[in-house]
Amino acid sequence: MAPSLEPQKAIARTQDWIKRRIRRHYATRTILVPDRFPRREFGFMYYGPALMQRHLGFGTAKELREFLVARVPAHAYHSSAYYERPDAATMEEKGWLGADLIFDLDADHIPRAREMTYEEMLEAVRRKILQLHDDFLVQDFGFDERSLKIVFSGGRGYHIHVADERVWTLGSHERREIVDYITGKELDVGGFFRESAFDASEFRGHVKVKKMVVTPRTGDAGWGGKIARGIVNLADRLEKMESTQAVEFLAAFEGVGGSGARDLHENLFKPRGSSRVRGVDRLREGGNLEALTDKNRDRLLGIVTQLQQIRVDTYGPLELEGIRARAETDEPVTSDIKRLIRLPSSIHGKSGLEVVPLTRDALDDFVPLRDAVPAAFTEDPVPMHLAKPVTVRLRDETFNLSPPLVTVPEYAAVFLACRGMGTVT
Repeated sequence: MAPSLEPQKAIARTQDWIKRRIRRHYATRTILVPDRFPRREFGFMYYGPALMQRHLGFGTAKELREFLVARVPAHAYHSSAYYERPDAATMEEKGWLGADLIFDLDADHIPRAREMTYEEMLEAVRRKILQLHDDFLVQDFGFDERSLKIVFSGGRGYHIHVADERVWTLGSHERREIVDYITGKELDVGGFFRESAFDASEFRGHVKVKKMVVTPRTGDAGWGGKIARGIVNLADRLEKMESTQAVEFLAAFEGVGGSGARDLHENLFKPRGSSRVRGVDRLREGGNLEALTDKNRDRLLGIVTQLQQIRVDTYGPLELEGIRARAETDEPVTSDIKRLIRLPSSIHGKSGLEVVPLTRDALDDFVPLRDAVPAAFTEDPVPMHLAKPVTVRLRDETFNLSPPLVTVPEYAAVFLACRGMGTVT
């Protein structure tokens, strides 16, 4: 017996329905074009067979809008690169002139993302992109915020476009080195802590030199300051834990062990002398590790070094935000000098959400499932067939939906249909 064609018909009917709503978006929305627009290559993917059409160029925003309204692609992209002839059929013929520096961060870079709801995952990525923007691109590399264009991808993450002429001619190798710095690849934490002689005495021809470890300060620029702040933040978190739990946590690290963990914990948190000053108090004064014994200093540095390489956001009982200083980004995207990236103001075909450009201040309060729902999608009721229960919050309204038949506002129906959670009836 031949299988029923009804599911395929429902999917095709739903795709046609989605396209009509997206066409309305493109017909009414101001299409945001990238800088140096005529020099960009454009590419598109369509509903149905997942085929990419690229090597296209547009002379005006009006031409681009007319194309989007007529063809209604599921995904719209523009190149990070600038070309002499962006519509040439081969890359060799295009005449590469330079490219923006692109950072792409999505759920693939979030540990345990599969355990999160879509809303939780988007919030986790938002916090990561803030760290990348503030701690690395602005603070360490010194980019002017006006040259950093933040974009919600419409799907599972964010992009940052660095539109600074100093990066345009960088090759793939130089861009990969930037990624290596940001992700702390092969980072030598111990290299930021050096011994320095501060006193010398001679006795019977023998010179005895006293040394101290010079440590980075919490206010230092670059990785030194990040590591110093990470050490202080680690001590702060340990202080809030029960002592037995904190010792168990410390003992789990290579080179520490049970007795070493107890010694380190006592060195950090037991008051000493008449002043009753603790090691942790000296640390907070500026990251001074001389408050610790040599062995405990080495243990603490070893722990911080290991934490930089851990690919989770929580390790045992500790949240690692503020301790693990490394940031995340998609290396192939950043190192690619001919990348296609999503067009701001376009619609992401697998979510029905808009690709939204953001200022740094706007990112603080940005909620994708509220702020990226296109205005063109109405509140008109739409009957749908759901395959399984769904709970989602859109435009500040929570939907708790049970299959098989539901009626939801049009904007929610577009989201559910694009996500493959249901079909329109």
